[in-house]
Amino acid sequence: MTEIRLAVVLLYFYYCVGQEQQCSRYHYEEQILAKVVKLEHRLELLEARNSIGGQTANSICPDTWIRFRGSCYLFPRGDVNFSAAEYFCVQHGSHIVHVESESENNFLKNHMRDLKESSYWIGLTDTDVEGTWVWSGTGKYALFTDWSSHSPNNYDGNQHCVFMEFAHDFEWNDMTCNAKYRAVCEKNLLS
Repeated sequence: MTEIRLAVVLLYFYYCVGQEQQCSRYHYEEQILAKVVKLEHRLELLEARNSIGGQTANSICPDTWIRFRGSCYLFPRGDVNFSAAEYFCVQHGSHIVHVESESENNFLKNHMRDLKESSYWIGLTDTDVEGTWVWSGTGKYALFTDWSSHSPNNYDGNQHCVFMEFAHDFEWNDMTCNAKYRAVCEKNLLS
């Protein structure tokens, strides 16, 4: 509020110095009020932006979701098979995570390390064509991968889903889709 009063005094000085005859009190108050309203509006916008961590209202994640670049991520508790992980994510307006870059992979690994709990499904499968890894729900080929040294190996001819393995610092491994791990859901920032 002190800044606004200072602004009022400065505006009066700016508008009326040298023109005291033409600067009536009414004219002065009208001009100052208009400036104060503009300043208050700007202040409200800045406070609103700061109260949500520098994000605008068009770029926030729902509660319990974590923001990274243009997406929001959810790390739900509870081990489920691959299909149940996909279903859970869809029920929450998202999809099982598609890891599309090294930076996104590093973000996920760092968060998983902090959780120190489990391995996590990602949305990569070769269920349609053995050895052709695509992102579930889109059919897009995986352009980035982070396979562990022993993967993918399709052990027993039945490993068609991918998880980030806790025991190998969250490098990727293929596994039977009926195994149970935690899900990671991803969706675009709210708009």
